[in-house]
Amino acid sequence: MDELETTLGDKELQKAERANNRLLSIMGNIPGLSEQRWQDIEKRLQRVRPQLRKLESWRHWGTTQARQNLINEVTQLTDAGLPPEQLARRIQQARDQWHDWDKSGDHAGKALWKTFDRACETAYQPCIAHFEKLKQRRAENLRKRRAIIDSLNARYAATDWKQPDWRDIDKFLSHARRDYYKIGNVDHKQRKPLARALHEALEQFEVYLSSERSRSLRVREKLIADIEALAAVDNLRDALDQLEVLKKQWKITVVDKRTLENRLWKRFQAACDLTYRRRDAERNEQAAERNENEKHKQALIDELTRAATASDAELLANASVLARTRARWQEIGWVPRKHENSLNSRWRTAQQRFTDALKAAESRSQAAELDNLARRALLCSQWEQAMLTGNTLDAHAIRAEWDALPVLSSAHAEAMEQRFCQALSRPDDSILSRNLADKQAACLRLEVLLELESPQDCQAERMAYQVERLNASMKMAQGTQDSPEDLLLAVLTTGAVPADAAGAIEQRIKLCLAHHLRPA
Repeated sequence: MDELETTLGDKELQKAERANNRLLSIMGNIPGLSEQRWQDIEKRLQRVRPQLRKLESWRHWGTTQARQNLINEVTQLTDAGLPPEQLARRIQQARDQWHDWDKSGDHAGKALWKTFDRACETAYQPCIAHFEKLKQRRAENLRKRRAIIDSLNARYAATDWKQPDWRDIDKFLSHARRDYYKIGNVDHKQRKPLARALHEALEQFEVYLSSERSRSLRVREKLIADIEALAAVDNLRDALDQLEVLKKQWKITVVDKRTLENRLWKRFQAACDLTYRRRDAERNEQAAERNENEKHKQALIDELTRAATASDAELLANASVLARTRARWQEIGWVPRKHENSLNSRWRTAQQRFTDALKAAESRSQAAELDNLARRALLCSQWEQAMLTGNTLDAHAIRAEWDALPVLSSAHAEAMEQRFCQALSRPDDSILSRNLADKQAACLRLEVLLELESPQDCQAERMAYQVERLNASMKMAQGTQDSPEDLLLAVLTTGAVPADAAGAIEQRIKLCLAHHLRPA
């Protein structure tokens, strides 16, 4: 009773109604309650009941207003243009609110309820066709899902499990799962049966797939161990060849869990890297060696290039540098491939420049030597003719002029010095005749080689010599061929000739020498 009075005082109608209901239910079941006590309770009830009825009246009025507002809101939904799902949800919310009011004990009149129900039915009309389509779609989705399950069962039954195509099976299952879950919703009642049927269809495959995964795992782990063992193979080339063979054996028939596959793949890559790192280390070592070789070869090119720009004396003294650098070039190993062509090109250029420079130096040196020989031969000839003709010459002046000339090479100095010494005495006629014959023969050969005219009385001998040269060339007898230098040396070192023939032979020698020494 105290709770009832308190809640009414606080105008908490629902609590007051609950307290009143509890009080009415127990009033007849209180034993030993005195008459006076009953009367007191009754009086207190009579005082609070008007207040309770007043609050109930206020609530009923308020609820009626709220119900009317709810009817207006539902009526307005007809023209609201809401999507069917949202519209249905709003209508259901309105019906739930109406029932909540009913549960509170404040029931609406029948007429008001009919008005509300008609408003809900009218507003719901656009939803009927939509949800019918959804129902049909769910039915079609059900058919599609069952078809996929049937295809799984059919594929299982048709598979030769003694020789299965694991990749094709795995692809088929992957597509089946993808297609199944891409299909839209089905009726709620069909979800569990479908899920169970799909699980059973996939599980029968999984028995074989699981076995194959285990087998594939063992094979690939063995393969990884074999690849790791290649790190101990001494011959790197053999190790690399074996690695390429083993790598081709890495095959995944049935994919396992992603974490397991990633871990296994990393182990495989790490095993391969053991050998590849050896290869890379060797390549780096080879690269360093080739770079060093390139430096050495470039140094040879620079050395030969510098040698080609030296003086004639230095060039002649250092003529062996070409053979020495060539030998060293052959000893040096490979260079970087990308620089090989340009390096070889520079090497060929350096060789050619040195060869050309050496030839030019040799030619200039030879010309200077022949010129020196010719000057000394002239002095010898002057002395010889003086001895033959009885003319007087200044021996000291000739000797001084002789000594003032450049020093001859050791190969020619002795022969020329011998002729100079022989010029101090008159030779007998046989020597003079022999010297003349030797000089004439040498001059004839020089004239043929230098393409100069020979005296008319020498034409037969000239023809014979030309035939001799032709025969020698046909027999490839290159070593027997005369050289202008040797022939000039012969005529210049040969001693005195008869005085009456000296002028003609000296003129022939002079023409040959001038032609040979002329600039190219």
